[in-house]
Amino acid sequence: MWPGSIPPQDLQASRFGRWLDRRIPPSRQITLSQRNIFIFPNLTGFVFGGLLLLLILGAVNYQSSLVYGVAFLLGSMFLLTILYTFRNLSGLALELVGTRPGFVGEDIEFNVRVVRPQGKGREGIQLGWPEGIKQWAELNEQEAAGVRLFVKAERRGRLDPGRLLVETYYPLGLLRAWTWVDLGVQSLVYPKPIFQDFPQSTPGRRDDGQLIDPLGSDDFSDIKSYLPGDPVKHIIWRSYARSGELVVKRYASFVEPRLWLDLEEVSGPLEERLSRLTGLALRATRLEREFGLRLGATEITPAIGEAHLEPLLRELALYGLAES
Repeated sequence: MWPGSIPPQDLQASRFGRWLDRRIPPSRQITLSQRNIFIFPNLTGFVFGGLLLLLILGAVNYQSSLVYGVAFLLGSMFLLTILYTFRNLSGLALELVGTRPGFVGEDIEFNVRVVRPQGKGREGIQLGWPEGIKQWAELNEQEAAGVRLFVKAERRGRLDPGRLLVETYYPLGLLRAWTWVDLGVQSLVYPKPIFQDFPQSTPGRRDDGQLIDPLGSDDFSDIKSYLPGDPVKHIIWRSYARSGELVVKRYASFVEPRLWLDLEEVSGPLEERLSRLTGLALRATRLEREFGLRLGATEITPAIGEAHLEPLLRELALYGLAES
């Protein structure tokens, strides 16, 4: 397989990939030159070369000056095409501007800025990853352009799509100039959300809870007259001995007003539980509810808003994965 068509996951593990790491080391900004640009005829170029060979053989066989002239004209055009194809990439500066996190199953966005050197424009430049959506960059009037690239997220965690393919077939499509650059591209992929109802409220202290069940059994509330069916263990026998009237202690249940999302309280396999917690976090944020997260040894205190949601989703995305 020709190096220009190697998938990124195989490219990084191959001998050619290790050679690329030495020749084109990773960098957030890379300028293309003869050191990191590769150029080779494509299928159309080889057919064109075969046509030139046939023309030259015909000119030699029939001693035709006209055929000689056509062959030399086409040959000169081919040589000039090599220079123009290489020049279309040479001098371009590529820089990673930023990334936008997303959820499993979505297309994760990467923003790359392409800057051409001063002088004539560049056109017909294609950027992207083989498994992603490729985009075109045309730099005729403007000296710089932002290109939005997308890669589908297959699993949660850190998405590293590998080396970015930059290529061009300009101007005649006879040759292909390309390069593989590593801009240190990474983005965060959150678990795919599964939306469901909020879990039942958990018991809390009287000073930060709300009364929901006057017949509960958590905290003492008041004293009332005994009625048939009241628990016998709640009867105050000392009061009965003094007054002869049966009275019982009344208890009430209080609940935590803040919502806690706890991994241990969600059922299912690990990935499904993380997805359920993600859906609950998104729903709580949309409803402006105060919520916190308990994820193993990690605990994020309850809060409200998008600023609180971001670190929580980060913990869900990276839970159980080795940090790189």
